[in-house]
Amino acid sequence: MSQFQEELYAHGIPLTLPDGRAILVNIPSYELIAFEDGTPVFRSRVIVGKPETPTPRIDTVTSSVIFWPSWRPTPEMIASGEVPDRVFPPGPGNPMGSLAVTLDSRWGIAMHDTNQRHLFERVRRAFSHGCIRVERWETLAAWLLNREEDWIITMAVGPTTQRISTPRVPVLIRYLTYFPAADGTLQTYPDVYDLELGEAAFQPSARTPEPFAARPRKHEACQMPE
Repeated sequence: MSQFQEELYAHGIPLTLPDGRAILVNIPSYELIAFEDGTPVFRSRVIVGKPETPTPRIDTVTSSVIFWPSWRPTPEMIASGEVPDRVFPPGPGNPMGSLAVTLDSRWGIAMHDTNQRHLFERVRRAFSHGCIRVERWETLAAWLLNREEDWIITMAVGPTTQRISTPRVPVLIRYLTYFPAADGTLQTYPDVYDLELGEAAFQPSARTPEPFAARPRKHEACQMPE
């Protein structure tokens, strides 16, 4: 058992990290943490879903990395009049940014870059339609594919879209309002979605699912044309 895992148990945080590689996305701390055998190897700021389009708490795995992705708005976005019904080609105007990591899940969410990187400077970062926007996307992709970051960045500027399969790395999306920061200190984070569950906010989705996580929202967050 890693020292980090021991600290989680010691403070009553019931998160059990799998052996090998794993990714934790903690919604209240707006953070992604990559682990190897229960030890953090890097962290990244993330942007999560808005309260009205929350990021679901699920267990899934990585599936592929898409370089220079295109994007199509979801039916919900089109119906609301937010964006027109068209495919956004790769490039500076694409909300997916330069790269996306697809997940093997029925929720239609992904982890990806963004064309609004200034939002990572905000303290509270609940702005998406459910997908997870990752500040250090090049570090995440390099780690998943066992490549150098320079290679990832070169691939991510086109001119063609390419998809590379990844190992099935577990991704745990959790709602932990009490969690160790990068310096090891325990921090209390805001109740982003106003769940008001108290102690239950520690629990993984399999034990205490929130009302918004009760039904899958197929393709509600991200659509990436093949």
